[in-house]
Amino acid sequence: MLNSKIKIALFFGGRSAEHEISLLSARSIYTAFDKKKYDIFPVAIDKKGFFINLEKSKKILLSDKKQVPASANKSILTKELLEFLELKVDLVFPVLHGPFGEDGKIQGFLETLDINYIGCDLSSSAVGMDKAFMKQIFAYNNIPQAEFEIFNKSDLEKKSKKEVFASFSAKFGIPFFVKPANMGSSIGINQVKDFKSFVKALAEGFKYDLKLIIEENIAARELESAVLATNTGIKVSTAGEIISENDFYDYQAKYEDQKTKLIIPAPVSPTTAAKIKEISINAFQAIGALGLSRLDFFVDEEKEVILVNEINTMPGFTKFSMYPLLFKDMGISFSEILDSLVKISLKRDD
Repeated sequence: MLNSKIKIALFFGGRSAEHEISLLSARSIYTAFDKKKYDIFPVAIDKKGFFINLEKSKKILLSDKKQVPASANKSILTKELLEFLELKVDLVFPVLHGPFGEDGKIQGFLETLDINYIGCDLSSSAVGMDKAFMKQIFAYNNIPQAEFEIFNKSDLEKKSKKEVFASFSAKFGIPFFVKPANMGSSIGINQVKDFKSFVKALAEGFKYDLKLIIEENIAARELESAVLATNTGIKVSTAGEIISENDFYDYQAKYEDQKTKLIIPAPVSPTTAAKIKEISINAFQAIGALGLSRLDFFVDEEKEVILVNEINTMPGFTKFSMYPLLFKDMGISFSEILDSLVKISLKRDD
């Protein structure tokens, strides 16, 4: 055999507000892949959804650019790139966070072309992305979570903002949270402390989605766990704790604030650690997840509270990201994580 390496197309960029995070994740993943085992072909996608050719894509990935430059293409996917994906690639790794990447759209596109890929499938990606569906499925499966309500933009035609604010503040107390249903990396999330901040939170939330999640404020520690499905079963990492100086673990705290502390492993009792692992597996299976996910928790050991905040079906892989760091603490390297994801993804064809 002239080349027995597995050929992987690494998608990055994309149309969502998490475009920049995708570049950071893809750069880390590209570096971590064992080049003795894999040929990695970066495939950039600009903010309008146009795919960039392979030569330019690699230059972009290996540069320090914060986003994919706009393409001059008139078609989303060029004929040459389509033929490359269909005929010369064993696997696609869609390292795309948020809408048009983590919500099932790119997964459905790849399935239509009969191209294998790493990560959750169309349905589990869609459920994991849409917090309304996710929370309803968690509720059905008795997975503990904060009290919430789904609020659509059309609901403002029935009640005034003051009436809606009064209703939510009576139900959840002050403060409470407003979140776009379909967004990640804490983008568009706001803590509501009064009517003025509620109006601002609605305006920002509706920039990203026509459906919002209104959720009670949980005064608790923020912990995360990582899930990796392998050919021999499901592995759950030790839990890690996030300590942010901001009001909550927002976008700035995740990717820009050097003051945010990541404590791995989190100082919790063996009972709490075991419960987090049990809930992680239950949540992972509840949405039918495949390959990988990260679970976010609210934990108050004194009150014996362990609540799932959300599941992320394509977690970040930046130098600040918990997913690879949690497994590193267990002695599982970044490269070994990628090896496991490749193996279980290729097994789909069996």
